[in-house]
Amino acid sequence: MTVKAQYYNDILSFNYNRVAYNGFKIKTNITYANATAMPSILIEGYDLATGTPLNLSLACYVYNGSFGRTTVSSYGGVTPPIKVANENGKISIFIDYKGDYVRFHIRAFAQGVSETAAMFTDWTVVDSTFIPGAGNVYDVPYTNRFEGNVYLPDSSVATSQGQLGIGILNPKATLDVGTMIPDTTTAILSRLKIGSTTGDGTFLGVHAYNTTANAPMFGILQKYFGNINSGLIFNTGAARTGGYLTFLVNDGTEKMRLDANGNLGIGTTATGTFKLAVAGTIGARRLQITQSGWADYVFDNEYQLPSLAEVEDYVKVNKHLPEIPSEKEVVTNGLDVGEMNRILVKKVEELTLYLIEEHKKNIENQERIKKMEEELAKMKKAVQ
Repeated sequence: MTVKAQYYNDILSFNYNRVAYNGFKIKTNITYANATAMPSILIEGYDLATGTPLNLSLACYVYNGSFGRTTVSSYGGVTPPIKVANENGKISIFIDYKGDYVRFHIRAFAQGVSETAAMFTDWTVVDSTFIPGAGNVYDVPYTNRFEGNVYLPDSSVATSQGQLGIGILNPKATLDVGTMIPDTTTAILSRLKIGSTTGDGTFLGVHAYNTTANAPMFGILQKYFGNINSGLIFNTGAARTGGYLTFLVNDGTEKMRLDANGNLGIGTTATGTFKLAVAGTIGARRLQITQSGWADYVFDNEYQLPSLAEVEDYVKVNKHLPEIPSEKEVVTNGLDVGEMNRILVKKVEELTLYLIEEHKKNIENQERIKKMEEELAKMKKAVQ
């Protein structure tokens, strides 16, 4: 076995006791040439501004006159933008970061074939951007990969099945968030689930504090609780279907619900068969109701207009007009506004016909009286 790789342990140590004006440019002595060195450059240090480690691993490769397969990974607390470029035939690295009291150490690992030790000596760091004549400037992308279950702080986990649990180590959805929210009386389990594949369905929402302490934590009415006084909740159904939306305001009480049948209740959850059920007064500038028919057929020649005597007999017995619902029916079944308007228009049209008929009779009577008066006048004149 032939060992070719070469490790360069102590290339550069740097500290900067003020805030950088431009950023930090690392001028290397690595030749900008195809397949030269193929170095992995490790920049390790500390950033006072964030109080976190600065740990960057840069894989740099030049091929066919450009930077190819050049990436950077971070295993610290800072991820500044990084560029590489060709400056006068040498590779320069620019860290676009203006941290305070930054200090770092550089080491590298190269292929041990085409590089020389001189390429990893006499590196310098300056507070500057690339020179105007720099070529092949390349924005280095960040790449980080993790395999298996990745456990995060605060009892969080990213599983190998692509599920993310925050505050819970056994996520049951693509995103599963759970935590305890204490108040003065009780602790409430907060749960946010997106993309659930289990029988308790999918839900997402924000709820007010549970002041009554009687909301089920698991089952049909699972909710996501937060310390606010209004909320929008996607409730699960009894199984994987049948969910509904609830809208909460003021003290966290439900004021509107869109149920599993697509019926909307405002001020009530009992929508029955109505698409819109409102427990209260509706205020509107205009209301348009679509009708399947109207009462203009009353003016057709074939329409049989009831006689006023027939109407009188019906009213004496039923105490309301024909086709008009009784008081008992309205109290029991409510009122169909569109249908009621159609019936009222029909009654107005019938009344109009009655008036026209009476008007014709009045004209005939006036003509008859006029003729009688003329005849009477003739008779008086003859007698004289």
